[in-house]
Amino acid sequence: MKINKKAIIVMIILALLTVSCGKKKPRGNSSTARPVKVQVIGQNQMSLGYTASGSIKGIEEIPYTATSSGEVVVVNGKNGDYVNAGQVIVAIDNQAARSGVRSAVSNVRTAESNISSAHGDVSAARSNIASAEAAVEEARINYQKYKMLYDKRLITETDFLTAQTKLSSAQANLNSARSNYNTAVNALSSRKNSLSSAQADLATANDNNSKTVIKTKVSGYIANMNLERHQQVSAGAQLFTLVNESEMKLEIGVPAEIVKKIQMGAQATVKVDELNGKEIIGTVYEIAASADSASRQFIVKVKFPNPDRELKSGMYGKANIATGAEDGLIIPKKSIVVRGVQQVVYVIRDGKAVMIPINISNQNEEYAAVTGDGLTSGDQLVVDGQNVVQANEKVNIVQ
Repeated sequence: MKINKKAIIVMIILALLTVSCGKKKPRGNSSTARPVKVQVIGQNQMSLGYTASGSIKGIEEIPYTATSSGEVVVVNGKNGDYVNAGQVIVAIDNQAARSGVRSAVSNVRTAESNISSAHGDVSAARSNIASAEAAVEEARINYQKYKMLYDKRLITETDFLTAQTKLSSAQANLNSARSNYNTAVNALSSRKNSLSSAQADLATANDNNSKTVIKTKVSGYIANMNLERHQQVSAGAQLFTLVNESEMKLEIGVPAEIVKKIQMGAQATVKVDELNGKEIIGTVYEIAASADSASRQFIVKVKFPNPDRELKSGMYGKANIATGAEDGLIIPKKSIVVRGVQQVVYVIRDGKAVMIPINISNQNEEYAAVTGDGLTSGDQLVVDGQNVVQANEKVNIVQ
């Protein structure tokens, strides 16, 4: 019996294929683990500063409002004009104020006239006292003479009683003259008070009338003006803002844990987006002593020079304020992710990604000083893949 060599070869190949298909390939860990990149955390010292943003303003921005109602009769300037301190910018025609001045002037003149009349009354009363005193003296002498004659029975009782009555009458006239003098003096004092009151009313009226003329308190540039002549305005209406742009300022909110690290006079770098990211050096000149009731942050003010007036009120700036060197765990901010309401990082432990909640004590644009329960120097921190990795997920560290 001949053996078919071709058949034998086919059977051998089929047997080999069967054995091969029956074997399972071993599954390596790297085929299911998530690839991540890591960075070893070190105990570092780094000057981070504190970064926050806000709107740039002039170092002085003074709003001017109408202090009286009326028609705008003078507008000396427009937005962007430079004006000096004490310059008249707006005048308002307030007829009531002008009428008040006229009435107050009239009242002052009347009070002055009344005082002049009262002085005359006092002089007349003083003269009447002198006359009454002379009459009393004459009546007293006559009375003493008639009494002596009456005692010697040289005159009649009627003559004596007449002399006595004249003395009593003269004394009553003197008392009346003195009373009239006191009345005249009191009237003069009252009219002086009336004059003082009228003069005070005139000063108030003049002040009210002068407030219809709006003068600048400092030098600066006019902004936010939207006025036309003959326009009616009400008291309290916004007229314009005077901006001192020789220096500019930026106000930012700072949390309590950071504000204690900021010193008066600390250097701040302000980056201005509208000037193609130009950076300007400024200084901290004011730190709030108490936190804002709404934001619970402390307002810190930074000022910086503006010699060429390239900075304008309303531009957007980002300030980085020097806070001194930070000691501790300094990590890249890109490694921090948000899970729910927590900020967390992932570190590698036994081939798995372990999630650790953290607190940021300070930060700049690239790095943050952090603390976290279980986070230590030497940990492998996930810096690529952290946004997709899950807690306790197996990972594969790649370069």
